[in-house]
Amino acid sequence: MAIANAIVEAIVVGLYDEAAVQARIAAELEPLARPRRDAGQIIAPPTYVRRHGPEHADAGATLADGPFVSAEFLPFADPQRLRPLLRVDARAPTAGSAHQRLLAAFRQCSYAWNWDHPTQNRETLAFHQRAVEGSITSPEPIGLWHTVWARWAAGSGWVVGRHTGRIAAVATAVLPDGRVVAVTAGHDRVVRVWDLTVGAAVGDPLAGHTDAVVAVATAVLPDGRVVAVTGSYDHTVRLWDLTTGDPIGDPLTGHTDAVVAVATAVLPDGRVVAVTGSYDHTVRLWDLTTGDPIGDPLTGHTDAVVAVATAVLPEGRVVAVSGSADAMVRMWDLSAVAPVGDPIAGHASTVNAVATAVLPDGRVVAVTGSFHGSVRMWDLSAVTPIGEPFTDDIIWVNAVATAVLPDGRVVAVTSNWHDTVRMWDLVTATPVGDLLTGHTSTVETVATAVLPDGRVVAVTGGLDATVRVCDLANASPVGDLLTGHTSTVETVATAVLPDGRVVAVTGSDDHTVRLWDLTTGVPIGEPFTGHVDKIRAVATAVLPDGRVVVVTGSDDHTVRLWDLTTGVPIGEPFTGHTDAVVAVATAVLPDGRVVVVTGSDDHTVRVWDLGSGVPIGEPFTGHAHQVVAVATAILPDGRVVAVTGSWDATVRVWDLTSASPVGEPFTGHTAMVEAIATAVLPDGRVVAVTASTDATVRVWDLSTATLIGDPLIGHAYIVSAVATGGLPDGRVVAVTGGADATVRVWDLASASPVGEPFTGHTGMVGAIAIAVLPDGRVVAVTASTDATVRVWDIAVGTSVGHALCVVDPACALAWEPSEGGALIFAGPGLARLTLSLAETRPAVAGGEVVAS
Repeated sequence: MAIANAIVEAIVVGLYDEAAVQARIAAELEPLARPRRDAGQIIAPPTYVRRHGPEHADAGATLADGPFVSAEFLPFADPQRLRPLLRVDARAPTAGSAHQRLLAAFRQCSYAWNWDHPTQNRETLAFHQRAVEGSITSPEPIGLWHTVWARWAAGSGWVVGRHTGRIAAVATAVLPDGRVVAVTAGHDRVVRVWDLTVGAAVGDPLAGHTDAVVAVATAVLPDGRVVAVTGSYDHTVRLWDLTTGDPIGDPLTGHTDAVVAVATAVLPDGRVVAVTGSYDHTVRLWDLTTGDPIGDPLTGHTDAVVAVATAVLPEGRVVAVSGSADAMVRMWDLSAVAPVGDPIAGHASTVNAVATAVLPDGRVVAVTGSFHGSVRMWDLSAVTPIGEPFTDDIIWVNAVATAVLPDGRVVAVTSNWHDTVRMWDLVTATPVGDLLTGHTSTVETVATAVLPDGRVVAVTGGLDATVRVCDLANASPVGDLLTGHTSTVETVATAVLPDGRVVAVTGSDDHTVRLWDLTTGVPIGEPFTGHVDKIRAVATAVLPDGRVVVVTGSDDHTVRLWDLTTGVPIGEPFTGHTDAVVAVATAVLPDGRVVVVTGSDDHTVRVWDLGSGVPIGEPFTGHAHQVVAVATAILPDGRVVAVTGSWDATVRVWDLTSASPVGEPFTGHTAMVEAIATAVLPDGRVVAVTASTDATVRVWDLSTATLIGDPLIGHAYIVSAVATGGLPDGRVVAVTGGADATVRVWDLASASPVGEPFTGHTGMVGAIAIAVLPDGRVVAVTASTDATVRVWDIAVGTSVGHALCVVDPACALAWEPSEGGALIFAGPGLARLTLSLAETRPAVAGGEVVAS
């Protein structure tokens, strides 16, 4: 009634116009936008307000800085309706107002919004607010997670969604209703469509391929239908109607191996065609209207054809350009179905990527990228290179796309083996701006598009399974690691300094080690530098003289020791390994010496006296492959031992005092041993728990060198993480996680499962920490490649609270057992969170209970 009265009043006083009416409606709805508390419950805004309140405010020009974009309301909002209304940079304006930073955080994480769980949304938003601006302006979460601080870089642009496996290809299109979409294809065998303005999935995944989908292109058929054309490892090509989501016709068959490249074109006679490249060394041409092949396969390449693009030359010829593992680029006349000229040589290795563009002077060019990191440009009319190769310390160019920026510059966008994307000015052959960041692993594919508001964006996908969008004209990073790492944090450990400060030590792909004050989240001192490659492992120890130190292992083959109080290295690097040092553990020997045990890709294990900096004995040899897991333990007879696991499928035990093997290798695993943890059972037995890519977990008595019980079977795929702990009833358990996305608990004394597996993750579980909460509950905290962190009550066998969504996966976890305890997790940064023990009550909206 109040809204109707507002409309009538606007008409009566002569103020009626669309904007005025919408503004009055929004004003009447605004008081309802604030969630309320009642008897411990949160009363959510009414459903209509959650969905349409922001639309009324936007139509009435009152949305900016109003209650419909407040930290209180955003967890309840419908992001598919709200995101298109946010006229803010897709990049986080970290130098702007707190409100701008709030909206930037919302853009980063709202792809994961759960309409029925606003508390989960609230906790996720709070985490990303902390990451973007360093302080939380929203009310404290009422659920499980409280972000104390986060130095978590979300990179350039924003995430629109995820596949459940690596993303291999992306293309863009404009649907008949004007929506600009991205079409992505992945190793999860499905094709997905994303609305780039809304930042959400369109319809259900397109399923039909029977193996990984690794190529995609789009086209408009003569009847106006907008379609996607996909290629797969299943040797077929499929056509999909992007409006209905339905397949068109039967699969296109003819290739005899994987179809890994697709492009489309319109021939001079009006036919819309697809061009496909395959591991069978051929290029094929298909009429998309009839589904028939055109002509014979195009042959000439002597190895896999892994990239194709099309172009129209100045004289009107429509051509395809192909790149191959034979290091050659070839051009094909699509009307004649014949090669054009000789192969184009210039790359020294596989030509992984091809795109075409028209320069301001009218020249039609191809841009190609290769395995060895070179990017080259070719004049397609003259069939000659243009200038020198583009160089910028790039390795393995995976994909190339081209675009015209709003200022008229023609650019190429390249992705590489690392986690970055680079933009190049094709006229000057120079890089444009900074690297585009955000992905946490290899960026495999890139495409460009123009949004309805005129922004030119790049859409990228890769090994981390995320689909990201970045404004190419305004591509600053979202969030800030402050003075922290500049790349992914691979490993983390905690320690207590002599002055009582609790600190975290992190090792990163940026080759540095950093020390963090866990109370304030501020780095202590300058980065520890000296390593010249990725840091793969860190461990802390206290030397006999009281110094607290960290030991680091690196891909540069060295081990380094640092004094955490002074931040200076102790002695020279420990050298001797001839390959990457990937595992590190410390121990105290019976004579008081503090040692570090290191495992390496060189198949050896080494032991070093941290007090003197000298190796103890000769390298331990016996493993026939990389040593990727190391743990230490004290046996009942007092011997201090190291337990090592290797890709040779064996586990070995070493006496650290005598520097000699203990017994024979433990055999039984049939594939790589990925992780090891040790524990002491209630009867005093000391055991090692090993996790393997053979999908089993095994428990070994380290004194008798025997297997306890049968192998623990239940995981369906690789078991990638293991941790051990004790329950309140005295049972000692192991918690394991793996590629099947499940978490399992095992009673180590009986070598049997405890309860049902924990389910909820949708990606590989790669990190586990066990913690004892202040109320005595023993919980497991798990991090997954699905970019969530979850908590499980081990004794009860249930999840605790909701998952925390962190956009980019945490790859390492540590529990800090200070008063109340805190969780430290690392990935594209570092964060400290506490777990609330308060009971979570449901939120209520319009008489309907909505889970909180």
